[in-house]
Parts: sequence; C-alpha cells; structure tokens
Amino acid sequence: MRIESVHRGFLYQHLFAVACLLMAGPAQVLGVVVEADEDIELVLAGRRLYLQVKYRKERLAPADVADALTRFEAIRAEHAPGQRDGEARFAIVSNARPSESLAAMRAAKDWPADVALIWPDGVAQIDPAIPRPPRDLFEAAALCTGLAGALEFGLLRPETLTWKLASLVMLASAGGAPRQDHRFSREELPDLFEQLVVQMQELPAPPLHYRAQMDEPPLLTGDRVRILAGLSGAGKTAWVAEAVVHSATPVTYLDVVETPGAALASAVAREVAARMFGRRGSRLGEVLFTGASGLDTLGALSVKLGEEGLQAHVVIDNAHRVPAADLRSIVDRARHLSFLLICQPSAETPVLEASLDVGAETLSGWDEDTIAAAASDAGCRADYADCERLSRLTGGLPFYVLNAATVAAREYSGSIAAFCADIEGQTHIVEVAQEIILRRAFEGLPPAQRETVALLSLADVALSRDEASAFLQGALGIDARAAAQRVRDLPASGALELFGNAGVKIHDAVRLLGRSDVAARGAEFERDARRSLRGVMVQSIRSDWSVAKLSLLIRLFGQLGEAQILVQFATDELFHEMGVWPEIEPFLIAAAADEEVDADTRLWALDGLVFNDLREGDVEAAAPRIAAMRALLGEHELDNDAWMAWGMKGMLLMSATDDPTGVVEMLDEVEARLPDSSEHRRVFRYNRALALFKLGQLQVAAEEAVQLTGEYYGELGLTPADVMGRNAPELQALLPKPRGELTDTLKHLADTLDLQAQALGALGQRTPLQRIHAMKFYELARAPQSMVRVGQDLVDEFVGMHDFTGARQLLETNILPMIQAMGLVSWTLPVRGQYAVVLAYDGAHDAADAEVERLLPYQEAMDPNHRAEFQNQRRMIANLRRFGGPPQRQVEIPADLQVLFDRRRGQRQLPARRVKIGRNEKCPCGSERKYKHCHGR
Repeated sequence: MRIESVHRGFLYQHLFAVACLLMAGPAQVLGVVVEADEDIELVLAGRRLYLQVKYRKERLAPADVADALTRFEAIRAEHAPGQRDGEARFAIVSNARPSESLAAMRAAKDWPADVALIWPDGVAQIDPAIPRPPRDLFEAAALCTGLAGALEFGLLRPETLTWKLASLVMLASAGGAPRQDHRFSREELPDLFEQLVVQMQELPAPPLHYRAQMDEPPLLTGDRVRILAGLSGAGKTAWVAEAVVHSATPVTYLDVVETPGAALASAVAREVAARMFGRRGSRLGEVLFTGASGLDTLGALSVKLGEEGLQAHVVIDNAHRVPAADLRSIVDRARHLSFLLICQPSAETPVLEASLDVGAETLSGWDEDTIAAAASDAGCRADYADCERLSRLTGGLPFYVLNAATVAAREYSGSIAAFCADIEGQTHIVEVAQEIILRRAFEGLPPAQRETVALLSLADVALSRDEASAFLQGALGIDARAAAQRVRDLPASGALELFGNAGVKIHDAVRLLGRSDVAARGAEFERDARRSLRGVMVQSIRSDWSVAKLSLLIRLFGQLGEAQILVQFATDELFHEMGVWPEIEPFLIAAAADEEVDADTRLWALDGLVFNDLREGDVEAAAPRIAAMRALLGEHELDNDAWMAWGMKGMLLMSATDDPTGVVEMLDEVEARLPDSSEHRRVFRYNRALALFKLGQLQVAAEEAVQLTGEYYGELGLTPADVMGRNAPELQALLPKPRGELTDTLKHLADTLDLQAQALGALGQRTPLQRIHAMKFYELARAPQSMVRVGQDLVDEFVGMHDFTGARQLLETNILPMIQAMGLVSWTLPVRGQYAVVLAYDGAHDAADAEVERLLPYQEAMDPNHRAEFQNQRRMIANLRRFGGPPQRQVEIPADLQVLFDRRRGQRQLPARRVKIGRNEKCPCGSERKYKHCHGR
C-alpha cells in the first residue's frame, strides 16, 4: 500500500506538471522546472513561482507542509540579496483540503504572506500559471487531456499528448539527458505538443487601388493544375491577392521561395489542413499523422477532403524554385487539391510545363488606359501615344509602370513623353526598377545566350524562327546550325515573350537591358547587327506585311543613315496613312537641313514634311518649308515632278489661308508644267477641286469630284452598283489587276468620293453612300487613317440623321477595331470621345460615363483644342442623360435592296459589336493569326 501511495503521489505531481506545461503559453511562462529546488518551479518575467505538490488520501496536516515551509525560507533568503532573479512566490498544492490544525496554522499571523495553500475547493485561482488542483488521478488526467484538446493546430490526440508529456516530465525529474537542468523552455513547447508551429501563410494585402490587367484569367477554374508565368514585377502576387478577396471558396497560399523540394509536400499538407480544418483542436490529428512522410500525409489529407466532399485550392508562389519532379509528385498524390503554380520564366518552367502537360498562362500587363490612370495618380501627364510608348518600354508590367511614373514625376516634371524619350535614347541618368530587378538575371545568362537575347532585343516585333536564325547568322557570322541552336536555347533564358509557330520576341521589359548590352559591345557590332536585321525585315515585309514591321524597318533605315530611302517613303501618300510618321519625321528634318545631301533628296524630304503639315492643318510649319522647296527649285535644275509637287503644296497652302489669287496663280503655273498624261491631269484636277472647296466654291468642287469619281470607277472597271452590298475583300475579287498594282487608283477614287461627300454635304445634301464607298476603297488601298477620318464623318452624319444605332455599329465594327489593329494611336482619343457621345445618344448612359471616366486621365496631356472638345463632349453626355435625346430613327431597307445585300453577302450575320480586340482572337487584318502575334504588337 505504501509503494502504491508513493507512485500515486509521483504520478499526481507529474500530471500537475503536465497541466502547467499546457497552460504555460497563455500564462506567459518562460520555463517550467521539475524536481530541482522544488517539485515544480514556474519561471515568469520578473518573478518565480515555487510549487510543492502533495497527494493525500486524508486531509493535509501541518506535518505534511513543515519541510516545504523550511525549504521556502531558504529559497527566499537567496532571492533577498539577488542570488536568484526576480520576486519569489510560493504555493503548496494538494488534492486534499487542509486539516483544522493546518487551517488554524495558516490563519495565524506568523504564516508567511508569500505562501499560498491551494486545494480543489479552496480559494479562486491565485495565478493564471497555476492550475486548480484535481481531486484525484482520474481528474488530473482529465484536466490534462482537456487542456491538450484545446491546443490550436495540434496533431496528436489529447490522451496521447498527455501521456507523452507525463513521460517527459518523469525523465526531466530524474535529470536524464537532454534535460540535465530539469527545465522545459517556452520556445520548445510547440514541438513538444506537436503543433503546427508555422501557422498558415497569408497573402500579401492587395493594393489599396487594384488595377486589373488586360484579359485577366479567373483565379479558379475547373483545371486541377495551372501554371502562371511572368517576370518579376508582372503583378502575379497582387493578382492572386485581389482575386482571393472575391473568392467564395477558401484558397491556401504558400510561398516556397525558401522551401526545399523534399519538404514541400509536408508544407502543403500543413497549410491546407490548417486552412480547411482550422483551429479544431484534435481534428488535425485525424489527417496529419505523426511520423508519416510528407507525401503520405498529403495523400491522407486528400482522402479526408474527398470523404467530406471538399476541394482545396492551393496557390504555390515561386514554384520555379522547386524541382519539377517534386511538384509532379505532389500533384499526383493529392487528387482533391487543385494547384495554381506561379513562376518566373526560367529554365525550370518549360520542364514544369512538360512534366505536368500544362501550358503556362501569362498576365498581359496594363493597357494604355490603366497606365494613364496610374500616371495621372502619380502626378504625371501623358496622352495615348505616350502611354503606348511606356507600355512598350515596360511591357505594361504594373510594378515597372508605377516606378516609371514615380521617376517621371520626380525627374521629368511629370512628363511621361520626356521620360520615354530618354529611356529610348538610353540617355537617362536615374536607373529604373526594371533595370535593377532584371539585370541580375540578364547578367547571369551564359555568354552566348546573353548575346542572343541582346541581339533579338533590337526587334520589337515577333520574328519567325527562320527570321531569327537568319538575323543571328548575319549579325554574328555563324552558320545556320549554330544559329538554330541559339534559337532553340532561348526558352531557357526566361526572356521570351512569345515562342511557338508565331515566332520569338524578347519581352519588352527585358529589351531595355538587351539594347544597352548591344550598345556596350561597340559601334561596329551594333551597326552590323542593325544591317542584318534590316535585311531580314525587308524580306519579312514582302511576305507578311504589318505596320509594326514597317515601323521597325523605318527606324533601322534612319539609324543606319539611309536617308534617301526614307525620303522615298515620305513622298508616297500611302506611307502617311500607316501611323508611323513619328518614326520618320526626325530623319526627314535632318535630311532637309543637311546641305551635303543632294538637292533632289532635300526637296522631296521637304515635300513629305509639308504633306504631313497640311494634313494636320499646321500652315505655320508648312509655309517656310514650301518656301525652301521654291528656293531649291530656283538654285538647281530639278524635273517637272519637283515643280509640280511644290505647286500643288503651295496651292493647298494658299487655299488654307484663304488666298484665291495665290491659288489661281499656282494653278496656272502647275498646269503649265503638267506632263501629258491622264493620270497627272486627274491628280491636278483633284487638287484644284480641293483648293476650290477650301475657298468655298462648293458647287464647282462637287461637280469636279463627281466627274473624277466616274473616271476612276472606269479605270477600275467598276460601277457604284458593284460596290453596293459588298465589303472590301469581296470587291477585291472584282478588280481587273492585283490590288498592289492599283493602289494609287483605289486611293484617288476614295479621295474623290470623300471630297464629293464633303462638298455636297456643305451644300445641304446627305452623302452617306459616298462615305461608305470611300471607306471601302480606302481599306482596299491600305489607307487606314483616311478610312477612320471618313468613318468619323459618316458617324456624325448618322447622328444627324438620328440613326444612333447605325453610328454605334459603325464605330464598334469598323472604326475602333481598325484603330487598334493598325496602331493609330493619334486617333484613339478623338474617336473614343466621339464614341462616348454616340453611346449617350443610343441610350447607353452608364457605358458613356464609363468611357469618359477612362479618358479623364489623358485630359492634362491633350492640346487646348482637343481638351475643349472633350469638355464639350462631357457636357453633351451629361445633358443627354439628364434631358434625353431625340428618338432613334427607324431605318427601313427597301426589299429589293435587301435581296441584293443578302445575295452578295450570302446572308451572313453582322459581326458582333466589339470595341476592343481580344489578344487571343484572330487579327482583323485577315491573316488568320492571333491578334497578339500579328498587329497586336
């Protein structure tokens, strides 16, 4: 019996110590010491609690506590002079209540004030660190299991944890290794308790003002595994953080940047279990098995999720840091988990795609409107063209755009245009974020790969694999096999934006570093590279023409000093339609002013400059240039074409300045030098009619335009009836020669139709048919700016006829897609302002207001006339919402005409209304390629 009593006493003491351990965290206990100076010592900040634990079947007598009081006095004496740290407090803890004699002893005045006597039915808890004593061993075990069950993120069953801790207390009481000091520290408690010591990772908070990227994918889809790849700064984590806020189902986020691949399964299991099952005490112990491998635990968790009908969604950030084989193992084992793997482009990413049989998705960056809003918020000003330039320089990646706006506000007085000019010219002084962030990766590439990326950075359009190979062969003097190998190695660089059948292109954000690297290799290397690229682009344009390629080729001609070729471009009217004038204008200005350039080249450079001045209505710039043309004619013997060019431009200038006498004089001089050809005479008659129109001689201009229209129709073998009900591609099949051989005639017919519409319209007649036909012929002639301009006039005419639906359809199906497809950035804002007004007339007031809201950030960069027009448009839209507009006109097409339309169009349905072309849709140019691989760059 005595031996049993001794063992019961030790067990009670050990269980009471277990209860102290389980309460130590909330009670801020720093350490628990067993069987050292006292049965239990609790170490807290600035104080210590010494506990003597007594287990008795009978009441507690004075003899049971005498030795304890003596030891307390000795410990107290050591605290007084500071031999022991902190304030000392003492307690005698027992399952038995005190006897009458002990109670009287405790009540006496000589009972130490710092000694408490604690029993089950005694006074309330004297300290949060000391449990209320259990009455017996069964109650002691129940107390411990209750405390163990309340632990957060516990992996063990409460009973198992209780007896595990009791055995550890027994070992520590004996001073066994590793507890020769008999002590348990607070820091080791979670490990002792087998808790999830690292709690759920939390996503970074989304930005206060999150701006969506183009064509953002949904966070959750039906796919089990997805890969999202993007450069650092692409806004991947911000996209996830924002999407999770709006997710109706729980999402677990895990950043594995410092997680070894072998430990990933355990980390995923831990985070998902905590997210899905929460702080449910021992519930986690049902799914996270002690001692099991990470993959086994993850498999058990997946089974548990399936049994409860749950599907867990896991986002793994920096997945490119983990071997693809480890990620594949996790995906295979966890069938009830779906994974979104966020990666940066690296050599591991293609391996991961192949291993999981999943193609990587990307974020497309901010569009120009979003860039404008961000720039405006940063205190900058930018028009649409500026935002498009900044998009090309940064790839539209949010972090880089924001940093650029910050630098522009601080260093460039808020001018995005000035910032872009410095970056493009590589004359900036302040290093931007993308250079800092991407340089480490760029400079860490193998030398050959770095050289390849640098060279391909000279091209801002996608090259086919063969074109890229030919470019590298010419630039580096290597053979086809070596060049092809370099192209094949590109995906491992992580710098590619596109790769596949559409070709290769270095990501815009990386090109800034690549171009700098080319320049650093010396002028000869850079010149040879540009010459090789020029040759490739000439061949590429012949087989697959695009505005982006033409723009690059023009820049290459200028950079190589080939001004004569640029002048030839500038003298072609259609060149001015392509939206690439900003690329060539600086070179023409330089050629016109260079006296070492031959007179003929200088004159035609001036002719190109004047043509653009008159198109934009800038007569102040045109006048001195026309005078310079006349001086060259007087100083040099130039041909009749040169004289005619000067005379035509002078005649149009004088009509623009309302000088009828000057116009007549110019007409006489030009007509006297006209070559004897019907083509030259028609061009002259058109320009004469245009000048007369500007002078207000409307009837004469209209009659001449009508006559010229008939002649041009005759040249093409067409009649206006042939054009009815047919779109441009259908008309092309009726042309007598290939379109390329008839470009000038098609353009001149469209010009005369446009002039006819303007003159007759000014006389009060309706001319929608002339403008519709003009748009078709401008499209055939590849004159997109003229097509857009006439389209705007047609929209105004439709609005004047109260056909608001027709006006909206014209903008959505023809004009806005053409602007986007051809990159006509200078037209974007005026047309969108017009579109907002049409939306309001058509009753779509919310859409109109939304469009105005998107245009507001551009306001500060608008020229005064455009800003005034925009303000008028805003007032008009507000008034239409407030007072309403006229009713929509009922448009009825005669039955016989409808039959004609249906027959010619095969009863095709009208295209759906579209304002913006999706990056993955077919390009409207008819190439059958995706827009992002064609005119979308």
